[in-house]
Amino acid sequence: MSKELISEIEKLKRDLAFKREELQAMYLENKGLNKKIDALEKENHSLKQQNKMLIQEAEEMLLYP
Repeated sequence: MSKELISEIEKLKRDLAFKREELQAMYLENKGLNKKIDALEKENHSLKQQNKMLIQEAEEMLLYP
């Protein structure tokens, strides 16, 4: 193999290693964001339930002036 070819292969190996690290970082970031989304969806559901209860209570209070 020529020195140029070996040099090009080494460069490609470094690029591949860098891309793997980038991909792993993106995967971990995505995983963290998915956890945040799940938590926010649960909180949103809970707040919607709370809102419904408060509306019902307010409507009941209006029935008895």
